[in-house]
Amino acid sequence: AKGDPSQPSVQEMSVKSWINSPLPEQGQLTAGVAQIHGVAFGGVNAVKGVEVSIDGGKTWKTAKLIGPDMGKYAWRQFVLQADLPKGTHQLASRATDEKGNAQPENRGENQSGYNNNSWLDHSVTVTVA
Repeated sequence: AKGDPSQPSVQEMSVKSWINSPLPEQGQLTAGVAQIHGVAFGGVNAVKGVEVSIDGGKTWKTAKLIGPDMGKYAWRQFVLQADLPKGTHQLASRATDEKGNAQPENRGENQSGYNNNSWLDHSVTVTVA
């Protein structure tokens, strides 16, 4: 039996990433250099790279993949050292897999909320004093 064509398949995982630190609930940050950490997953392909934005996706910088590479289906840790001046910053990460598939800005999910790999939805806003 065929599924509902209006509902995208959840048989294959999509490329995704998110930021683990710093997070808003960790309190105000001090202005200066911050280590932005997160995780990325390539879905059915290996993670090729991750970019991080501190301005809500206007500009991107290449993050460094860190930790062991446990194979193409494993999560990868990443870090970007960034200068965060005083103010409010929207931090986002955008992963790309080895086939060139990049994490999209906007969600493409099904009725149950699966498949949402939007970098915008997974961004975090932090305050720097």
